Amino acid sequence: MKPLIQVLGATGVGKSQVACALAGKFGAEIISADSVQVYRGFDVGTDKVDALRRREIPHHLIDIIDDCSQFNASQFLELSFHAAEQISARGRIPLACGGTALYLRVMRQGIFAENKNSDTRRQLEEEAALHGWEALWHELQVIDPVYAQKISPNDKVRLVRALEIHRHCGLSPSAAFRHSRSPFAAYTFVRVGLELDRKKLYERIDRRVERMIQKGLVAEVEALLRRHPPSCPPFKALGYKEITAYLRGETDLPTALELIQRHSRQFAKRQLSWFRQEKDIQWFDPGDLDAMARHIDACLTKKP
Repeated sequence: MKPLIQVLGATGVGKSQVACALAGKFGAEIISADSVQVYRGFDVGTDKVDALRRREIPHHLIDIIDDCSQFNASQFLELSFHAAEQISARGRIPLACGGTALYLRVMRQGIFAENKNSDTRRQLEEEAALHGWEALWHELQVIDPVYAQKISPNDKVRLVRALEIHRHCGLSPSAAFRHSRSPFAAYTFVRVGLELDRKKLYERIDRRVERMIQKGLVAEVEALLRRHPPSCPPFKALGYKEITAYLRGETDLPTALELIQRHSRQFAKRQLSWFRQEKDIQWFDPGDLDAMARHIDACLTKKP
């Protein structure tokens, strides 16, 4: 079995710094598991590792999309596997780092390869326009109450996909996902989670958002809006949607900053709830690199 390390945790907890430190120690290359860092130019708001650090430690799946193409978990799975295979072939260890929990999960569990049908999607969108997204969510709740509790009626992408699966194959999304296959079957995963006291995490998130504003997030969004339409997917991401609203005159800057902080704290809470469902994660304080290194070393040297 080939090893693969995952470093995960809530937004703002310090994943990138820890990943770089561990990559240096174990001869790893980093695969970004972030749904927005794939877009070129969206730098400050995603807190991308700077170019110098990326030259020192190779990073993959950052700045790979120049336009407004939609990026999804299926594409991530394919590209991350290709990157991991190349990294392993060089005698190094792939290390996936990021806060997009779904991306980290599909590496281990795969994705159900349902046939997507544009007619079904259009029908679902028409039903939502007629009856509201809440009605579609209630339909999902009847079909698959467990999966319905994992998403909200406003999570339109996952809601449509879940109902597509049921209408195409008759399976609930949960049952369909159990039929998934991952290309990483030949890998053994070492999963390192980073956790802080909730109050400390929230304080760190607030300071991180303030630094983003100081580093020029507003100017970055202004420049990006000159190159891309507001419908571009990453403008819906944390930080970008609030600053876009500010630039449209819908709020002032202090309010936008406060909203980014609040939404980031709420996102962190959802991330932690997701990760807590997975029992194979070993949790550490982000400052305890020695303990993480000992754990990873023990896992890498453990005989099958």
